[in-house]
Amino acid sequence: MLTRSSLTSRLARPLVRGLLAVAAMLLLGLLAWGLRTTYEDRMQRSHHQAERELMTVGHLQAEGVAAWRDQRMGDAFTLSDDGLLAGAAADWFKTTSIDRAAPVQQRLRILQERAKYVAVYLLDARGQLRLAPQGEAGPPLPEPEQQALQDALSQAIPVAVEPRVDPVFAFPFFSVIAPLFDGAQPIGAVWLVSDVRSTLLPLLNSWPTPSQSAESSIIMRQGDNVVYLSPKRHLADASWAERIPLARTQDPAVQVILGARGIFYAQDYRAKDVIAMASAVPGSPWFLVTKIDVAEVLAGTQRRELQALGLPVILGLLLLGILFAIWQRSAWLRERALKTELQRNMHWLEGAQKVAAMGYFALDVARNEFTLSGLAHDIFRLPQGSQVGMTHWMALIDPEDFERVHTQYQQAVLQRTPLRTQYRIHPDKAAPPRWVEVWGDFEIDDEIDQVTRLIGTVQDITERKQIEEDLARYRSALEEKVRLDPLTQLANRLALSEHVATEWQRAMRAQAPLSLMMIDVDHFKAYNDHYGHVAGDHALQRVAQAISGSVNRAGELAARYGGEEFAVLLPDADLPRAQVTAERICAAVRALHIAHTASDVDTGVTVSIGVVCVRPSFMDAPGTPSVPLAQTMFEQADAALYQAKQQGRNRVAIFGAQA
Repeated sequence: MLTRSSLTSRLARPLVRGLLAVAAMLLLGLLAWGLRTTYEDRMQRSHHQAERELMTVGHLQAEGVAAWRDQRMGDAFTLSDDGLLAGAAADWFKTTSIDRAAPVQQRLRILQERAKYVAVYLLDARGQLRLAPQGEAGPPLPEPEQQALQDALSQAIPVAVEPRVDPVFAFPFFSVIAPLFDGAQPIGAVWLVSDVRSTLLPLLNSWPTPSQSAESSIIMRQGDNVVYLSPKRHLADASWAERIPLARTQDPAVQVILGARGIFYAQDYRAKDVIAMASAVPGSPWFLVTKIDVAEVLAGTQRRELQALGLPVILGLLLLGILFAIWQRSAWLRERALKTELQRNMHWLEGAQKVAAMGYFALDVARNEFTLSGLAHDIFRLPQGSQVGMTHWMALIDPEDFERVHTQYQQAVLQRTPLRTQYRIHPDKAAPPRWVEVWGDFEIDDEIDQVTRLIGTVQDITERKQIEEDLARYRSALEEKVRLDPLTQLANRLALSEHVATEWQRAMRAQAPLSLMMIDVDHFKAYNDHYGHVAGDHALQRVAQAISGSVNRAGELAARYGGEEFAVLLPDADLPRAQVTAERICAAVRALHIAHTASDVDTGVTVSIGVVCVRPSFMDAPGTPSVPLAQTMFEQADAALYQAKQQGRNRVAIFGAQA
């Protein structure tokens, strides 16, 4: 006979089971929502990281391409300004004597060898190829170069012909026509030819990390078409100067011509979704389009995130298995089902660890002893199944990281906060260190209010660290190249401006003096006219070495300001010390004994130096439109340099001192 209590108990069991089922469903729903939210957030961060890296690569490549074009245009302007070359060419045009041709051929040969041009030709005003470095006859001047010659002679400036393919050469080339004038009379021009395959394309093919889809292209607009000035990487039969119509608005190249700048998304000529970066190449009609497939950028992130989020999914399945075991009618069936489910899920957990290259660990705080998973044993090169003491664990840490890791661990224990850190380990003393990333959280015994265990995961991230270091070195090398003068190997004007801004701010904070020297090689134009530009370049290099060797204190910077003019910045240097340094530079240049018979100052090359010393303050910070005192410092140093020249050159003049 059923009692009232037993009947109530039997009726209550289905209700309890229903509530447990509802609770389980809600829990799984919350877990799924949390995993999805976390996954989308991490994917968004990965998008932003890829965009930043693409923007960095695009800017650096654009600067490299601009420097490449500027160098060739600069060579052309130098030729147009070379009065000696123009005079020698005019004499040869009049006589066509072999003796008169030798100086012209020597100048063309030096230019071809030093600047790595594949061809350098002397043209007359009608476009006839008259002379080459070795004297052989050259190809006929193509029509685009004929038009460029007429434009160059009429405008009296060099004119570039954009990269293209022409039967006159067996390779794609870029050329510049540099006009020559004998006084105001045009006499001809120099045709400079560059093989873009060996000089320009390597700037586009460099990429900081391995990539199957990364591609950079130089484009320009011609009418209603976009012209590719470099071949498409992913087409086996890619042609030069390929044209596509502006109507193909999905193509990133077309979007750039229509005004897209910075980072944007598009579909390229392979119908692939890409992240693209657009950069205008200064001083040219060119644009640089740098792109990479969205699928490649996100593939690695999707794989890592799905692997990392697989652990909570497995834990959720484990919870579902436990609830399923509770529903069994008998203790034996519940125990058996629980064991079966547990074994299966542990296999899943081990499989997820192997795919994610991630192991887990548990630290007993009271005993200072670790329990490691199989993959964690492999990461630390420890025997499987062994217990690891805290002393042994800490001994594996790289000595340079030991104090930091120990401090982070102690702070996490005291503050009871999650632990996340990266450090190097030496599991194999004969091999380089490995990088690991550790995530951990603490378990607290509420009854005694103490931390009892640290549980977490450990992952080998050595390859990821190597990629980050390679990218940083690539970026640093390109930035350093942009700030170096190619002739003298001193800092250029851009690097000087940045250093002045930094030292100005530091001098304001420390209330310290800041000295600047402007240095000019005396009668250098006469030196070039007498000895030639090649000897002039060599003399500038030796003078630069003398200046650099005289400036050796921390923070001091020697730079080429332009032409034969140099600048030296001396932080923490008062006027007497700056004057001593300037006199040392004058003496060092004189000690070179570079012959200069065209100078009316000395028999050798000398320099004149203007010196100014200021004390910046917060009341006159540079960069404010009202008081640009950093620029004023340069003007004062120039004024002192002018004073040194007026006093006879080969000397040092101080700004504000009486003559």
